[in-house]
Amino acid sequence: MPLVVACVVFIVGAVGLGTFLGNFEKFYSPRQVAENLFRAAKEGITYSDYWRKLISKVDKLRLSGCEPTLGKEYLLAVLEYVHQSRYSLFILETNGIILGNDRDYVRRLSEFKDKLYVRVSFKAATPEGFTLRTGALGKYYELPFKALRYLLDEGIYARAAAMTDPKVMPKEERKLLIQMLDEIDPKANYPKTLEEEVIDTYDTTIARLKAFANKQFAEKLKDEIERLATL
Repeated sequence: MPLVVACVVFIVGAVGLGTFLGNFEKFYSPRQVAENLFRAAKEGITYSDYWRKLISKVDKLRLSGCEPTLGKEYLLAVLEYVHQSRYSLFILETNGIILGNDRDYVRRLSEFKDKLYVRVSFKAATPEGFTLRTGALGKYYELPFKALRYLLDEGIYARAAAMTDPKVMPKEERKLLIQMLDEIDPKANYPKTLEEEVIDTYDTTIARLKAFANKQFAEKLKDEIERLATL
């Protein structure tokens, strides 16, 4: 039974999602990223003997965390290393903002389509919903939809996933989202197969969201983080 192994690369926040930017201390070259992926895959599961026995082989790689498409040449260089490797599948997770705004980027990704699967994560189906959930300008809500269309047009295996948790997305918007996805890729049968995500709330996330809207709280949070960093 194969295992998808994840190597997370943080590239200074997610484009279009300025609310969630963080601090980063270490950066890796494309070659180092690829080597880390290969090393993790070779080591396999290390945290559990049970799962290591159950899943003994790793033949897929995955890149996610913040927005991997931010560095165009950087990501393409990583894919070049992966393409030359023995691994059969590379999973790229993206919010689709950059790909939807850069058709040439998608064309260049298609050079690796024999090993590439792109998972496009959707946050909204309306301008208002997009702004509410990302803090970005509503007019850009269509970019993930364009990204999915471009990927499919270039022959890249791509599917949509969506944050449809009713805590953040109204039922009518969810219905509209599925309808829009179905128009782009009828064969995917999204009314029945859409990968839907739910929200698990974390105290740190709640604090950062509050800090985004409350300058006084943001200053207190910054002071607390700096204090903890000195311990």
